[in-house]
This record gives sequence, structure tokens and C-alpha cells, in this order.
Amino acid sequence: MTGLLPAPRMRSNIRWNLVGNVAYALGQWVQLIILAHMGGPAAVGVYVFALSLTAPVMMLASLCLRFVQACDARRAYAFREYLGLRGATTAAAVATIALIAWGTGGPAWAVLLPICAMRAADALADIHYGLWQQHERMGVIAGGLILNSISSAAFMTVAALLGGGVPGAAIGSALGSCAALVFVRLRASADAELRRAVAERPGPVSWPRMGRLAAEAAPLGITILLGSLQQYVPRFFLAHYGGDVALGVFAAASQLTAGGDVVIAALGGAAGPRLASLRAAGEAGAFRGLIRKLVLFGALLGAAGVALSAVAGRRILELLYRPEFGSGAPVLVLLSAAAGIWFVATLLGYSLSAARVFKVQPALLAVALIVLMAGCAVLVPVHGGAGAAMALLLASSVQALLAWQVLRKVRVEVEKCAEPQAA
Repeated sequence: MTGLLPAPRMRSNIRWNLVGNVAYALGQWVQLIILAHMGGPAAVGVYVFALSLTAPVMMLASLCLRFVQACDARRAYAFREYLGLRGATTAAAVATIALIAWGTGGPAWAVLLPICAMRAADALADIHYGLWQQHERMGVIAGGLILNSISSAAFMTVAALLGGGVPGAAIGSALGSCAALVFVRLRASADAELRRAVAERPGPVSWPRMGRLAAEAAPLGITILLGSLQQYVPRFFLAHYGGDVALGVFAAASQLTAGGDVVIAALGGAAGPRLASLRAAGEAGAFRGLIRKLVLFGALLGAAGVALSAVAGRRILELLYRPEFGSGAPVLVLLSAAAGIWFVATLLGYSLSAARVFKVQPALLAVALIVLMAGCAVLVPVHGGAGAAMALLLASSVQALLAWQVLRKVRVEVEKCAEPQAA
């Protein structure tokens, strides 16, 4: 497909994208609820620790290839090259995870191996999603994410009813991801346009070309690795100092704030092109005014979460999970505050990207990660889950403050709009 999408088609793609992301986030939450009712905080803790151990490695291995693939308007690389590279990095990631688990005495292999299988299936499906996204057809992607969520929850429920415990739940989640992979592969095979894209450039895979692709995508992989570590580092500290139960309560509480991330992603994605247009036009007042509105929305969303958590947090945790999760109510209030600051920091990140300020963002994430690790090292041994939440609040505040300072230095002038900011 060439040229710009008609407005109705673009609106349809945005809706499908939002539906798919909401369904997937909801599915992750439902899986935690199933685990909580099946085995309490300890079961949630064991499962979440396996997820936390595998996620950062898989994030780095992804190299953000789906985004690179979707934006490859000139078709510089073929689908099979993206798929081959993702397959190679995924295999390397699984081997790395196995070495880390073996060296650190991580989660039981009966849990870790199905989680690795789930991650691998999701990784391969992601490249197929990138193919559909490259052709600006988001409906199939949403269908795959919805199928993943529903089938994973269904398989996990069956495992719980059969007494499979956490290993059975992990297998159920892996089967759900495999179902989504099969679905998106079959849909691509059944579509004439996509079949041509899959079949282009036949012959042996060029490893030098895949190496160049990996080198091009590596900075994005590092960026999303730094972002993912902000989510998982507190869980590593909490698993070490607090154990499975403390980690399970913390993860269950933090999952309640994940809905806001979907809203912020949708808002930032929609506002980004508008911010870029305002900057290109040299409309500094409107550009900064829209950023202030985004920041205000993020802060208000966070404040609403804090208020709801303070008033009804314990009741919500007990109702959704089990009574013993009610002890996480104070942690939920702190996590809601941290999420509010994170919403602001994320929207400022979208604003930096719209202003084409790219190079500084990994540095901002790295500084925030250092603050987070230092905060966890000091606070988690003393305060447990509350300490982890306080460390997140501190790190998000530092990231938001630094991003705001960088944005203040962005010059909005028509004659400068073609060049990326040097910040």
C-alpha cells in the first residue's frame, strides 16, 4: 500500500490497535486473577518472577524489529530476513535465560520452560504482526491479541481445574501464545497480498544483511530494554528480600495500574503527529500548550488512581483476588502515585519523540534506572513492597523532571524543523 491512508481507514486502524492492546492487557490481568484464586500470593509470585526473569532478555532480543519492519516503507529488508533475525535472537535469548536461571537458582524449570516457550511464540507472532502493520491492516493484529488473551485464560483455567498448579498455568499461557501464532500465520497464508510479501526475495538468507539489520535496530532494542527494566527491577529486589508471597502481592497491586498505561499509549500515539506538525510549523505556543495539556491529563489520571486506591484499594484487592491480597492496599496507593508520575514521564517522552529529540532518551532512561536500583537497594530490604513502590515513585519523578528540562530547551522554529535536535 502506498501513499497516506484515507482518514476513515486510519481511524479504523487506531480503533483496532486500541482494542487489541486493551484486550491483551485485560488478558494479562485475568491470568493473574486465575493464579491468585488458584494458589494465593505465593503462586502469583512464582509465576511473576519467571515472567520478570525472561522479559528484559526477550525485550533486548526483540531489537524492536516489529517497529523497524512496520516503518520499512522502501522494503529495504524482506519479511524472511526480519523473521530469520528474530528467530536467531529469540534462540539466543532462551539460551541466555537458561544460563541465568542455572547460575542464580531461579524459578523451577517446570515453570520457566513453558514461560520461555510462551515468549518465543509471542516473538515470532510479533514479526507476523509487523507484516500486517507494514501493510497498515491492524484488524488481524487485534484478532491475534484477543485470541491470545482468551485462549491463554481458558487454558490456564483448565490447568487450575485439573490441579496443574503454577507449571500447568504456565503451560496454558504458552498454548495461548502458540494459538495466536498459528492464527496469524494462517491468516497471512490466506491473504494474497501478504503471501507475495512473505515469498519475495527467495533463496538463501544473507547473514551479512541480517547483521546490518541487527546493527540498525540495536539502539531501539537497548532503549526498550532500559524501559522494561524499570518495571522488573523492583520485582527482582522484592523476590530476593521478600520472597514469593511479597512479590505476588506487589504484582497483583501493580497490575491494577496497567490500565492507565493503555490510555496513555493511545493518547501519546494520537498526540504525537499533532505535536510534530505544530513544531514543523513553528507554532511554539501551541506546541508547548499541547504538552502542558498532556502533562495535566497524565497527572489528573494518576491523582484519580491515588484517590480510588486510598478509598477502596483494600476492598478492590480482596474482591478481585483473595482476602490475603488486602494487605497490599498501602502498596497500591504508592504504586498509583508512581504510575501517575510515570504517565507524565511517558507523555513527555512522546513529546520528545515528536520534537525529534532521540539521542537523549536512552540517557534519561539510564539515569532513571540507576536511581531506581539505588532506591530499591536502600528501601526494599527495610520496607518490602512499599519500598519498591517508593523507589518507582522516585525514579519516575527523576525521569519526568529531566524530560521536562530537555523539552524546555527544544527550539520550535520553522527553519530548524528539518533537523533533529542535538540534545
